[in-house]
Order: sequence, then structure tokens, then C-alpha cells
Amino acid sequence: MLRRMSEKLIYLLQRTMRKTWWRCALFSLFAVLAVALSTVLGPWIPAHVALQLGSDSIDSLLNILASSMLTVAIFSASTMVASFGAVANSATPRASQLLIEDSTVQTTLAVFIGAFLYSVIALIGLHAHVYGDGGRLVLFGFTIVMLGVVVVVLLRWIDYLSVLGRLGETIRRVEAATRAAMDQRLEKPFLGGQPQQEGVRGGHGVDATTTGFVQHVSMDLLQKCAERLDAQFHLHALPGAFVDPSTALVSSDRELDDTARAEIRDAVLVGAGRSFDHDPRFGLVVLGEIAARALSGAVNDPGTVTDVMTAMVKALGHWSTRKAARDADGRPEVSFDRISAPALAEAEMVDDAFMPIARYGATAVDVGIALQRALASVQRLPGALPPTAAALSRYALERARHAGLAPVDLALLERMVAPADPADPALTGS
Repeated sequence: MLRRMSEKLIYLLQRTMRKTWWRCALFSLFAVLAVALSTVLGPWIPAHVALQLGSDSIDSLLNILASSMLTVAIFSASTMVASFGAVANSATPRASQLLIEDSTVQTTLAVFIGAFLYSVIALIGLHAHVYGDGGRLVLFGFTIVMLGVVVVVLLRWIDYLSVLGRLGETIRRVEAATRAAMDQRLEKPFLGGQPQQEGVRGGHGVDATTTGFVQHVSMDLLQKCAERLDAQFHLHALPGAFVDPSTALVSSDRELDDTARAEIRDAVLVGAGRSFDHDPRFGLVVLGEIAARALSGAVNDPGTVTDVMTAMVKALGHWSTRKAARDADGRPEVSFDRISAPALAEAEMVDDAFMPIARYGATAVDVGIALQRALASVQRLPGALPPTAAALSRYALERARHAGLAPVDLALLERMVAPADPADPALTGS
């Protein structure tokens, strides 16, 4: 069924399913269905069996569940809000997006709210004498199951609170999200389309209608439009790109009517901010923001900067080795032959990650040493990353020279930097 759905619809559904209200509504629906099933299955239970199994205690159990779950749900919601604020203040507001979409947090809150709603509806049915003896027995069984689920989730939640909102855990989450986006892009390096030659552009372009960031491109919708027009489309804005009404999203080699332009704009989803989905570079940007905040005078936490650089090197190493393996397998599969898409500017990923550290950490020799070691690790990776890492290494050294470091510290950094290439544009200014 998912194969027949458009990529845009699947993307919007995935975004909806990450919302907290979605899980809460789903668990609440299960709770209502459990109460309703008690009225349906109750008549099938003999009355003497129901009395022997002690279903009369259901009233007190539901009262305990209702009163406790409301308190726990309010506490959990307040803890979530406090954790979101802690992540935004200690790391970066962009990282709080991962915590908001965390499945464990959402499931915990959903179970507590669902259990509260279940107990309230069940109590209403009991006091309205909706259930017979058999129905009370079925309701008793559902209540025992609900209590077991609540206990398991509560124990897991207590353990989870020890890492919720911690800076180290935030860095780990951003790294994991970055690697997931990298895997997704490596699976479809051109979003399933044809490789786009540098500088290619059709004679008829479609500009964006709003200002923002490209969050998703539905290649299947573009393919259908191109097939209907018997045209070749060229995509110019990958997910993560900043666009405004003067930016061309797609160009075509054939003239486009108003319907086709509307279909193209509908296929390119533009939002107010960047998303970790389909945008491998955004995760590296967020890691760079975390490091930049740790380098501020108010925080002054070089240890966090070292942890962030470790995550950066791991993420870039993951990209480089996986890309080398993919290139060895041959040309990637083309699913949309009428669409060409540019390759990801992988060399710029090094700047996304390490440039803030090189800029704001120039006055700290310990940060400079860790940065040079991290860039040296990147220079040993296969692919297009090493030249950019070498240029950034020399840029960081040049920043350190103008940062007022002691000569002995500067000499230490100079010994760690490879000799400069006279033709290096980073040094010649060309």
C-alpha cells in the first residue's frame, strides 16, 4: 500500500506520527476500545465464574489508577517541558526537535494519559451499571493488563530520566540522526533521479513562492508531471537549501503551463526551518552550534567541544566509508529517469561541522590541538573530504596566529598542520 502512496503523503504521515498528540490519541483509543469490549464480552461470562474471581474489587482498582495516572501524567509533561528547555539552553534549540520527537518520551506520556482515560471511562460505566457480572470480570482483566503496562513503562521512564536532557545524550542523538540522514542520502544519492551535470539548467524555470528551507522533494510527483509534458526536469534545490521567491526550484526543457507549475511547487515542500530528515548536512550544522555554544565565554566548556568533534569525525567517517562502498558497487539505481538532481556538496560538510570551532576556538590552544587532530583524522578518510579538511586545518592555524596565542602554543599548533600548498585557494584568497 505504501508503494502506491506518493512520497509527499508518506513524508507528511511520518511527520504526523512523530507528534506527541498522535500517540496519546492512539493509546486513548485503545483504552476506549477496551472498555467497550467489556460490554460486548461480558454476557459470554457465566455469573458464578465472575463472582468467584473477585471482580468486585474493580471499583477500588480503577479509583487508584485514575487518581495516580493524572498526577503522573502531569509530572511527566512538566518534566518533558523542562528537558526541552534544558536542551535548548545547554546545546542548541535545533537539537530540541529530536527530543520532542523521541518515541520513548511520547510513548510514556501516551500510556499515562491512556490509562487515566481508561480508568475514568470504566468508572463512569460502573456507576451507570452498564456492566453485568461478566462485564466486570472482563473489565477486571483489562485493568490488570493496564496496570502491568503502566508499571513497565513507569520503571522504564524512571531509568530514562537519568539521561533525558543531558548534553552528552543530546550529542549522541544528533549524531545518530545525522548518520540516519546520511544513510538515506547514500541509498539515493540523487534522490532517485539522474545525476545532474554542473551548470545544467532548462529554459523554463519554476521559482519558489515563499521564503524558507526545502524540507522534502517528492520525486514521484515531479516524474508524473514530466511524463505528462514529455519533458526533462532539473532539480536545483535539495532538502536543506534556503530558497526565496527569486530562487529556481526546478527548470524544464519544455514550456510549462500554470497547472504544471502548481504541480512542481506542490512537489517541493518548503518550511520555516531545516529538518534532520533527508538533510545530512543539517546534523553537522547542529553539532557545530553545540560546539560554538560550549566555546562561549559564559560556558567555557572545552570538554564538550572535544566530545562534539569526536561525534563529527565518526559521522564523517561513516559517510566516507559508506560512500566508497557504494561507489564500488557501481552506478546507483535510477527510479525517476526524467528528473536530474545535483549531488550533495559533501566537501562542504567539513566546513559545516568544524568551521565554528576553528572560528570561535582560535584563542584556546587545547581546542586548537583537538581540532587539528580531528581534521587529521578526516584527512585520512577516502573520498572528497580530505582536501577540504586540509584547507580548514590551515585556516584554523591562520585564525590562531591572529588570536594572540603565546609563541610556544602557536609553535605547537604549527607542528601539527601539514605544509600549505601554494596554490591553495583558501590561502591565496582566490
